[in-house]
Amino acid sequence: MNDKELIKICLLEIVCKSGFSDPESLRQRDFEHLSGEIEKNTGILISVSTIKRLLNGQFNRLPQVATLNAISTYLGYESWQDFRSRQQEKMNSAGEEAPPLPDEVTEGRKRRVSYKWFIPAAVLLFLMIVSYTYFSKTDTVNEKDVSFSVRKITSNDIPNTVVFTYDVSKVDGDSFFIQQSWDRDRRVRIDKNSHTLTDIYYEPGYHNAKLIVNNKVVKTIDVSIPTNDWFFFSKPELFRGLPTYIHAATPVKEGKLTLTREDIVNSKIDPQQENFYTYTYFPEVFKADSDDFRFRARMRFTALKNVMCPMIMQEICGQHNSLYFFTTLPGCTGTIDANVGEHYMSGKTTDLSAFGCDIRQWHNIEVNVKNKEARFYIDQKEIFSRSYTKSSGLITGLIFSANGLFEIDDISLTGPDGKVVYENDFQ
Repeated sequence: MNDKELIKICLLEIVCKSGFSDPESLRQRDFEHLSGEIEKNTGILISVSTIKRLLNGQFNRLPQVATLNAISTYLGYESWQDFRSRQQEKMNSAGEEAPPLPDEVTEGRKRRVSYKWFIPAAVLLFLMIVSYTYFSKTDTVNEKDVSFSVRKITSNDIPNTVVFTYDVSKVDGDSFFIQQSWDRDRRVRIDKNSHTLTDIYYEPGYHNAKLIVNNKVVKTIDVSIPTNDWFFFSKPELFRGLPTYIHAATPVKEGKLTLTREDIVNSKIDPQQENFYTYTYFPEVFKADSDDFRFRARMRFTALKNVMCPMIMQEICGQHNSLYFFTTLPGCTGTIDANVGEHYMSGKTTDLSAFGCDIRQWHNIEVNVKNKEARFYIDQKEIFSRSYTKSSGLITGLIFSANGLFEIDDISLTGPDGKVVYENDFQ
């Protein structure tokens, strides 16, 4: 079995480990999740396009050593060479053992051993030794050789220009990047011998900017772009692309946080186009632990245009990750997903049917997190729970997004011992 076949086997095992039963049905966001999980577990960032090429065998040269080691260590192997050796052992053990030959035949064969087999065997042994030496190498970067910092040009303006200052002049590498956040599309190639990159953040939030060498994250810094109040925008895709800001003179109407068709039109947005509409709030600091809180909201979906599967996403953002989930119609739960700690759950491979309800009616949504276990409620009835191990740090903000407009008339966030962190009934 050659390396290309082994790489595909490795990627298929990663797909299965991540809870996807059918590699052919993977969506863009599923690949993004795979990339994120590999990075979180190994510290190596492998792009979505690279994962797709490896899974489909669309490459002529072997990937970088760091990439091969990353996909192997993610599965629990020590290195790519360890994975190759284990696979070879499996194949050898799976083969049928040949029946023993008669002694006279064995002795005759021993006497007729030809040196014509010696040279190929020696060449094969040499290649195995070279391969082991090559693939066992690890790309290491001394943290003392790297500096990375950021400065905001304005305090809380959106968009917000920032200046990254870096020094990687002492680091050996073929490629160098700065990535604004989790979004791989916001990655910019940098010059090893330069020290400054000016970039723009178009959305508020608590971002983790990354300095990347040879697809490996070598340093991460936090970039906080807070909002003074609720902030509104739309995007054609929920997690991709640049936003169009929505300017609402009175976002609180009749005691409800909401946008109207008039707000959309006045912001030069075509209400007939498919868009996601986002209401977001990122204060300077929430001072609430993502492992110990209670979140409540009362909301309903209001149609802007006819959509078959209306949905509302609720997201409690943390310093390092987010807890998010969707509510949608009962017949549409196969299209939603959720994330709790290190666990990404797709509605295709996880039963998220309990998150289905008629979201065109008012519902009380609640999330309780205690001792790294999240419990979800709709109208005071527990519908789902999931434990986790990886903390997201402090809560940094709240996001509500939907593929149409929606109303919220009550939001409450409490920390340990019921201490109120944020509360608004929009009266």
